[in-house]
Amino acid sequence: MDKLTRQREIVKNVATEPWVHSLQGLAKKFGVNQITLQRDLEEMKDNGFQFKKDGTERLYLHLSGWNGVVPVKAATLRQMEILRMLTATPQGLTVTEIYKRFNRRDEEEVSSKTLERAIKDLAKKNILKHRGEEYVICSEQMLPPLQLAEQEKTLLLEALNVARALAPFPDEMKTLEAKLKLWIGQNTHSRETIFVHGRTPTQDVHRSQCCFQLEEAAQNKKQVSILYRKEEEPARQLRLNPLGIVYYWVLDNWYLIAQDERDKRIKTYLVNRILDVTRLPESFAPIEGFDLKTWYQYAWGVYRDQNPIPVRIKFHNYYSTLNRVRAELAKRKTCTLVEDGEGLLMEDQVEGLDELAVWLRGFGAGAEVLEPPSLREKVTEEFSRLQQMYGGDSHGLD
Repeated sequence: MDKLTRQREIVKNVATEPWVHSLQGLAKKFGVNQITLQRDLEEMKDNGFQFKKDGTERLYLHLSGWNGVVPVKAATLRQMEILRMLTATPQGLTVTEIYKRFNRRDEEEVSSKTLERAIKDLAKKNILKHRGEEYVICSEQMLPPLQLAEQEKTLLLEALNVARALAPFPDEMKTLEAKLKLWIGQNTHSRETIFVHGRTPTQDVHRSQCCFQLEEAAQNKKQVSILYRKEEEPARQLRLNPLGIVYYWVLDNWYLIAQDERDKRIKTYLVNRILDVTRLPESFAPIEGFDLKTWYQYAWGVYRDQNPIPVRIKFHNYYSTLNRVRAELAKRKTCTLVEDGEGLLMEDQVEGLDELAVWLRGFGAGAEVLEPPSLREKVTEEFSRLQQMYGGDSHGLD
C-alpha cells in the first residue's frame, strides 16, 4: 500500500469509526511503525486535515482536507495566510500586528521570528513591500480579477494542460487547474454546475478539488463513492450517480445533486460533509428528461418540493434596496421585475418559501409581500421573533 492510499484509508477508518482507532492500532492495522503513522498525520495536517484525540488517545476526524496531492509545506501555508491578511487590509500591517492576528486562532502559536522569516521571504520575491513600518501587498505583482471571453477561457485552460505536463510539481498543478476550472468554467454550455442567484463563491482548496471531481464525474457519467458524515455521526460510504453541483450563495455552501445507486432517488448532499471522493470506473445511464437547470429553475435555494407557488413582492425605494434586488435577481430566469414610481414589483414561481423568507428578512422595511398569504405570515413571524428578541412590541404587526 502506497502512502497516499494509506492516508485515504486512515481517513476512512477514523471517520467511519470515530473515537475507536489509536495511532498504535492504525500502525498495526496497516503494517507500519508508529513513526510512519505520525508522519502521515503531520502531512495530512499540512493538507488541511484536523484530528482530535480523547483521553485514551483515540482519534476523531474534526475537519477533512484534500487528498491525493503532495502536501503543502507549513511555511507555504503561513505565507498564504499572511497574504490573505494583507489583501484584506490594504493600508498594511506591522510585523507585531501580523503576529497578534496569527495567534488569535486556537492553534499552535507561531513565533515572531518564524513570521519575520516568512515576511522577509515574501518581500525578497517582491510580493510584499515596506510602507513605513507596515508591510503591504505589491499590487503590481498581483493578478487582477479575470473577465474572459469563451475563446480566452479555452486558450488559458489548454495552456494550463501543457504547463501541467511540463511542471516540476504536477500534483500542485492539478489543484490549480481544479480551482481555475471552477472559477472561469471550462465550457459554460456543458457544465454540470449552477450558481443559485448567479454569484460565484470564493473556494477553499478542499471544496475546489471536491467540486471539480464531482462535476467531472457528472459530465462523464461516472459513478462515485463518497465518504459522507452528518454532524458528529459515523461517516457512511455511499455509491452515487452524480448529476451536478449547485452553489447557494445565501448559505455560502456547495451541494451535490446525485442519484442514490440503491433506491434510484435523486438527493442533495452538502459538499462540506463529503470527506473523500473516489471516482469509480463504472458508468451510469443518463436520467431521461433530467436537466440540472430545469430541476432547479423554481427553487429559491437548494430546497425543492416540486410545487412552485406564485409570489408577488413589492420592493420600495428604501436605501439601496432596488439596486440590490436588480443585481441579485438578474440571472433568475423565472422572475420578472416591473418598475413603477414607488419601486419594483417582483413576480415569480418559487419552491422553498422558507428560504425566500430568510432572504427577504435582509431587506427590512424595503420589502412587502403581497402574495401568497403563507409567505407574508412567515415574514411576519420572522420580524415578531426579532422584536421579542430585542424587547420590542409586535402588536402593530398584521
